Amino acid sequence: MDSAKVYGILATSFLLLMMLGDPTTACSCAPRHPQSAYCNADIVIKAKFVGVTKELVNISIGEPVWWMRHEIKTTKVYKAPAHMQDVQFLYTPAMESVCGYEHKGTLKGEEYIITGMLEGDRVMITACSFIQPWAQLSVAQKRGLSSEYSKGCNCTVVPCIAMPCFVSSNNQCLWTDGIISRIWDDFQAKRLACLSQSESPSLCTWQSLSIQEPGSLRRARLRQ
Repeated sequence: MDSAKVYGILATSFLLLMMLGDPTTACSCAPRHPQSAYCNADIVIKAKFVGVTKELVNISIGEPVWWMRHEIKTTKVYKAPAHMQDVQFLYTPAMESVCGYEHKGTLKGEEYIITGMLEGDRVMITACSFIQPWAQLSVAQKRGLSSEYSKGCNCTVVPCIAMPCFVSSNNQCLWTDGIISRIWDDFQAKRLACLSQSESPSLCTWQSLSIQEPGSLRRARLRQ
């Protein structure tokens, strides 16, 4: 099942929860390595949040429901269909309890990396989407978004939730950042990508993205 279909199922579940579920139920998100977030998303952009409004959205069952519409200014597109090169709005459920995204940053020009899914022509985000301030990403993560993560979308990052942990195929990389501290934004997330071996494309291993570059070239990359 492709990611758009998966998200369609999740989106329908969110809507049903909004109408019928317990509003006190907390949203819970699985760990997400930035490479997995990139590969599983339909849209990956750098953008500034500039406004937010609440609006009713018609669905195929029941009454219209409230969604939050975030207005953004796209500054860089890393992954998107050809007709979605200037995303202006992001949609999310209005309730945090069903994984609605609440933007807690300012609306004053800070750039964010945003991953989203397409539902028709709408770009949908949730509290589980990878949405991070650009300034807080490591140099390796910026390089991954610009070029390297896309090379590893045939590989799978497997979070190690509890020991013992194993991989079940050659195209998997075991992600252990959070096994002790539960802080998943650590070494493997900040500096590594799960990529195919050039001599053996079916074998994926962790590879460093922290390659030293001449200062002028490195600065040029980070401006992208």
